[in-house]
Amino acid sequence: MGHISFQEKEFRSADELWDALSPTNKLVRSPGQLIYRGQENAEWGLIPSVLRKSPSNPATIAWGDNITADNQISTEIVLLETFAGFCDQVGVKIPNDSLKFRKNVLAAERQDEYFTNPQSWPNPALIEVMALAQQHGVPTRLLDWTKNPYAAVYFAASGALSNVGKWGETTETDKLAVWVLNIDRISVFHRVNVVQPPGAISPHLAAQAGLFTVYPHSGSLGEPFNVVGLENQFSILPDTPLMKLTIPVQQSARLNWLCAKIGITGASIFPGADGAGRAVMDTVNSWAAARHSLLYKAMNQISNSPDCQDANKSSIT
Repeated sequence: MGHISFQEKEFRSADELWDALSPTNKLVRSPGQLIYRGQENAEWGLIPSVLRKSPSNPATIAWGDNITADNQISTEIVLLETFAGFCDQVGVKIPNDSLKFRKNVLAAERQDEYFTNPQSWPNPALIEVMALAQQHGVPTRLLDWTKNPYAAVYFAASGALSNVGKWGETTETDKLAVWVLNIDRISVFHRVNVVQPPGAISPHLAAQAGLFTVYPHSGSLGEPFNVVGLENQFSILPDTPLMKLTIPVQQSARLNWLCAKIGITGASIFPGADGAGRAVMDTVNSWAAARHSLLYKAMNQISNSPDCQDANKSSIT
């Protein structure tokens, strides 16, 4: 019989979630070395971007819906090679770069070991290139985490705010999530691998206190492979090391404000002009969220007023 794969805790206010994530608060029993991941939608699983079922997924675009295990590897190699080529155009050095690395490690024709035995993918020698590509918008099988709980809060809140126009009339069912993984207790889960590339790979990685989980591959040559979220990997034993904290998206503006109070903004998370621009848009989206909240409260007050309730009763009878 399987065990629960992760614990889930629901919070109603931004301040409650904020306090729960405080380093002085015992979120888990000791010992515990925690890493965090923020997601704008609590319904999303822990699946890397290059493996998500989506029409915009590069593998789907390249191969259609019937993607085999080796097709997926081929797609990822092409993305990394293409990324390296464009880095060459602008004089950006990729990790471990050399003529030998390009010829013997990165080149697609050197991946026979992984095409014939897909379950051994990814090549450990390519993790740092994947990390750099991931930090600059290229979909990979790495899943971003951070050692800073409030950096994870920022990502979840910023993502939720960017979609404020899609929030429902009520936000009771629209939630964001912060995932918490105790990496002191994952050694027995052999398909869960955490890597922390050097911060010098990217200013973004250093600013975010970032690290990654590496999604394992599955399937044989020419056969489909199954994509199962990381959150489903922990049900083989009791006392899961994974926790999911959720809160209504309506609290995201408050969360973004709390992050800003301790210096965590788009500008600090993404050092540079692009990050400053992101921080501006977070502010604008917070205005929109505040307006949405006021309208939502006004609608509730109207619908709960005695006159409105009497009218509803009359329409029913």
